[in-house]
Parts: sequence; C-alpha cells; structure tokens
Amino acid sequence: MITIDLGSSIVTYAVLFLIAANGFSRGFRYMLSIAIFETIGYLLTVQAGDFLTGLVNRFYSNLPKLATFAIGRDPSSADAWGPVIPDNFQSPLLLRVLVFVALLAVGIGYAWPWEGKPLTGFDFNKDRPLRLLGGLAGLYVGVLGISAAATFWRDASQAVDFPPLLAAALSGLPNFLPIIPSIMASFGILLLIIIIIRFDRVWKP
Repeated sequence: MITIDLGSSIVTYAVLFLIAANGFSRGFRYMLSIAIFETIGYLLTVQAGDFLTGLVNRFYSNLPKLATFAIGRDPSSADAWGPVIPDNFQSPLLLRVLVFVALLAVGIGYAWPWEGKPLTGFDFNKDRPLRLLGGLAGLYVGVLGISAAATFWRDASQAVDFPPLLAAALSGLPNFLPIIPSIMASFGILLLIIIIIRFDRVWKP
C-alpha cells in the first residue's frame, strides 16, 4: 500500500509541476491573463492585509455624506453609517479570500484580447518560446497561489475547523512571503522586456 503524506513538500512540488505543465501546454498568452489578475489579487488581499476591508468600510460609511453632497447640501449634516464589514475575525478574512478567488476566476475565465488561440499539447518543437514562457508564467502563478493559500490558512486555522485531510494539506504548504517581492519584480521585468521586443504584436490575436 502506498501512503501519501499530504503535509509533505511533495504536494507542493506536484502542484507547481502541474500548473507549470499547464502553462507549457497552453502557452504564455493564456497564462499571462491569469498571472496579471492573480498578482492584483495577491497585492490587494495578501500583501496589503486588511487594507481592502478598511477601504470598503470607509466607502460604505461615507455614502450618506456623498449622497448629501451630490444633491447640493452640506455633507456634515449627514450621519455616517456603521461599517458594512464587522470588526471581527471571520468577515475580513472571508472578504480577502473571496476577492482573491474572484480575480483569479476573471483571469482564468475571461478571454482577453492578447490571448488569441491557446496552444494545445506538449509539442516542444512548435511555438517553443511561447511554451517556455508559459511554463515560467505557470510556475509564477503556482508560487503566488500557494503563498496566498498558506497565508489564508495561517490566518484561519485558529478559528475555522477544516476536514483533517484538507488541514494536513494546507498545513504543509510553504509560505513564500519573503521571496514574493523578488518574484513579482522579475515577472514585471520579463513582461516589460516582452512588450518592448514584441510591441507590434502585443495586441495581435
């Protein structure tokens, strides 16, 4: 009988390999959309902590003042509303998770102009540059996703009960937080170089 330890690093390596292989198969243009929106989601929900919660609460609380200003009255005469997201543990974390998942879903599900027709298969001799860059983009997506999952799990594990197998898998995820800024900077530099070199074809299907 073969036993797989879900808390071991082999799970992390397997996830990274599968996502990188998917990027190699589908090509860089397809993975680029996912990488961009995952980066935005990571910055808003992981790197910025509870910034998003504060932003939503401030906007919601000031809606009466904005409405009063819009109709030409003194905004100070309107009372602010209370925060829409309660100041507890679960609600801000849930908002961060949902926003991250939603942005990732947009990157995966929406066909952006630069994507064109995704590649298929694993023929290394066909569209080699796009496949290699797609594999690297897939690895980047995997690292960000694992780091986000590890961060959310770290924040939720003390208050939320998960099934034992899922808890073991999440507990074994490494936290790449110390190297994420360098990885993001490298991705940004790579993207800038590609835009400069292939500027005439960036938006070509």
